[in-house]
Amino acid sequence: MSTLLTIEAAFLSQTNIQTAIDLRAIRGLQRTLANGQKKKFQQTIELSSKVVEAVNWFNSVEGKTATAEAGIYWSNEEIGNKVFGWQKSYFYKVVKAGKLEATKVEQFNSLCDQAEAQGEDPNRTLEGLLKFARLGGGATAEEGGASEEGEETEESGEIGVEIRIPTVFTMTYKGGAKNVSIRINEAGAIATTNSPEEILEAIAFLTNSINQ
Repeated sequence: MSTLLTIEAAFLSQTNIQTAIDLRAIRGLQRTLANGQKKKFQQTIELSSKVVEAVNWFNSVEGKTATAEAGIYWSNEEIGNKVFGWQKSYFYKVVKAGKLEATKVEQFNSLCDQAEAQGEDPNRTLEGLLKFARLGGGATAEEGGASEEGEETEESGEIGVEIRIPTVFTMTYKGGAKNVSIRINEAGAIATTNSPEEILEAIAFLTNSINQ
């Protein structure tokens, strides 16, 4: 949340300032974007419920009999790929979301709404929901179901939604021995899997290109 000083709040509340920067239009567009993200998220949740129903049918006696009669023997991973066209990682995320209790999803949505009302940018996505559920201990991973093997579940008494911090710098370099990718957000956090030497090589390439 952006905390304004008294003089800052007074400054932005002035009619002439709001008119100069067209603040009303900006706020309206921000709400439109937030509502669009909320609708997209809701559709993803509806989809996840349908996918879980489908996976349960394939794993039922009826489903196994039907596929066996057709000469087909699919694992859960193959169901995700062949039926829905998804890679393993995304398929399991969808299934896990579909197994969450409705109250957990409602709680996540409510906290996202509160964050947006405070001017923050909550991560109202499938990944954000699952992270929230892990922290709150609300995810389910039934034995024999479509759960990803080897994944640990972290639990904590503190439950909140992830707030996305805007990115201020990104760089991608594909000319060296290894691809280089680096991202820095407003908080100064650096996201990269590359070594300092690889990043310096990319910077040197950029510098040389600019100076040519």
